[in-house]
Amino acid sequence: MSETRRPGRPASADPRQLRVQMLEIILREGYEHVTMAQLAAEAGISLRTLHRYFPAKGDIVWLGAEGGHEALRRELDAVDQGLAPLQALAVAVGRVFDLEVEEEPTARLRLRAIAAMPPEQSSRPDAYLGWRQEVAVFLARRAGLHPDGLVARAASAAVQAAMAEALSWWATEAGADEAAHTAVERAFQGLEGLLGPASEERGAPSGNNSASLA
Repeated sequence: MSETRRPGRPASADPRQLRVQMLEIILREGYEHVTMAQLAAEAGISLRTLHRYFPAKGDIVWLGAEGGHEALRRELDAVDQGLAPLQALAVAVGRVFDLEVEEEPTARLRLRAIAAMPPEQSSRPDAYLGWRQEVAVFLARRAGLHPDGLVARAASAAVQAAMAEALSWWATEAGADEAAHTAVERAFQGLEGLLGPASEERGAPSGNNSASLA
């Protein structure tokens, strides 16, 4: 006996296409205003099916953000050690982006949805914890500091914030010809240009102070 299917409710769906559809709805309605039940109904699937692909609403937007830090570690280990720290990070991040399987239109849509979220929902610090830790280890190694020290942690947080802002700008304001990693690279270059000369004029902190902060 053949299985009877309810009209408009497919037994399965392409996760990539489904995610794009969910992101478009979230962007249109607002993340805080739409429920999983509403998303499932508009997509024409059951709530159970939607949960099979995305256990929580946040997974639709943040899925994949937690990954990539292992690739970042490998690229940071392989990057030219003669490059300045921010230049090295820009190169490594660019290489990781090249390895990403997420298609550019989907990435733009996802980042636009994040940019439209209220600040308390868009930060999601746990999603980028692995990235911040890898950056802290890299910067600490370059500077001879402990990766759990204040300086390394503050620097990695600043790098992460700059990258998040660059990606948000890329998704909402950049032209179609600009790649995400070039926006990140320009942000890092801007940081280096704005903060580097001033830091040199002030002079590096004394060894005792550096040790206490680390």
